[in-house]
Amino acid sequence: MDTDVTELSVSQARDRFSDAVNRAAFGGEVTYITRGRAQQRAAAIVPSQLVEHYEAMVDAEDGRIANERLADLDAGRSTAVPADEAARTLGL
Repeated sequence: MDTDVTELSVSQARDRFSDAVNRAAFGGEVTYITRGRAQQRAAAIVPSQLVEHYEAMVDAEDGRIANERLADLDAGRSTAVPADEAARTLGL
């Protein structure tokens, strides 16, 4: 993946969108989209593989946490609360 950081304002990104997408898809480049007077980063155009890898990491972490919680239930370290009771408690 390219290590150079590219930043474009929203209007620049609009004018160069196709190029930024191609750079992400074929060159692995990340392009940050900035906005506002301070040109703060608001979004990014990234290679899809990067997002897929991130999603896989999140799924793995969610699975790890779920297994941990199930082990806590099995060991008696915690108790389950019915969904309707949880909803009432949370005011939903």
